[in-house]
Amino acid sequence: MNKKAPKISIITVVFNAKDYLENTIQNIVSLDYKNIEYIIIDGASSDGTVDIIKKYEQYINYWISEADNGIYDAMNKGIQEATGDWVIFMNAGDSFYNGSVIDSFIKDVKEDTQLYNGAINFIDEENKTITNRPPHGLEKAWITIPCWHQASFIKTSLMKKYKYSLEYKIAGDHDFYLKCYVNNKKFQFTNNTLANMIGGGLHKQQAKLAQIESMKIIANYAPNIDLVYESVFYKNFTIKNPSSNKLLFSRNFSLFYKQLEEIKNNYSNIVLYGYGTLGKNIEEILKDKIKYITDKNENISKETKKFTKIETLKNIDFDIVLISVLGREIDIINSLEKQNIDLKKIKIFEI
Repeated sequence: MNKKAPKISIITVVFNAKDYLENTIQNIVSLDYKNIEYIIIDGASSDGTVDIIKKYEQYINYWISEADNGIYDAMNKGIQEATGDWVIFMNAGDSFYNGSVIDSFIKDVKEDTQLYNGAINFIDEENKTITNRPPHGLEKAWITIPCWHQASFIKTSLMKKYKYSLEYKIAGDHDFYLKCYVNNKKFQFTNNTLANMIGGGLHKQQAKLAQIESMKIIANYAPNIDLVYESVFYKNFTIKNPSSNKLLFSRNFSLFYKQLEEIKNNYSNIVLYGYGTLGKNIEEILKDKIKYITDKNENISKETKKFTKIETLKNIDFDIVLISVLGREIDIINSLEKQNIDLKKIKIFEI
């Protein structure tokens, strides 16, 4: 008895891309595989995109046109509506490599796979070139993004559990893949080409922001913060004008002290997490407003009489826990949450 063919939810998010959307829709409509659900999430386009959606409405299971909070908010809306067994994103300008891609995926995917990832063609419209890139895989998980969402079939149940973080504007898919990796979700990779993607787009337009976000993402998940410096994002993040380094430092330094002043003016009963160089300077600035100092490293009890174990915080009255360990905030917040510390009382620096 033949198994029922899995339903594939294909999601297109679009905003003012009428010149690209029709080709993507036509590509999806022409697929050999027919058990698909097609969803389009438009961000309230004003350039004629909606007219194209209406033109092909008979092929679309669900669509909406409304303002959103960026590409990952739109993608999450699509995930919310998806009812298929698998989800794949094919945004305006993207296309499946050929009509039999989904059939080949269904035949190849293993029973326990949750993320199936293949190669992608990057199409440079300016130079008229096509570059084929296989997925980097988990061996390079801390160096670069393992794969691309246009070439990733992902279990819908997993996508609904791990929706994209709206903390990131450009690199939310990187955050998603690393979250799946550290939580031991089952990846499967193939060098077969699954999709075409027009070069440029949001990543190219805001390359520096994408690199910054990816470095932060690696710092959040990596077992060793030094892995950030081995990543392609760090190595490619260069400021050509040396004076810009000074300007960036000055800006961040000012922003840091502005936040310290706000904390000084608004709180008088503070627990400081971390007592390294930064923590010691923060204590000097905030003085008697720091009532307790805590850290996983209990050796700091030799350096300050204010030390208290993390486990005792639930028995202490305080206004906020101020985290002074930059780059490890998520891990520390998780540790504090395990001690039933109110997340609203945890404060981090936004640099």
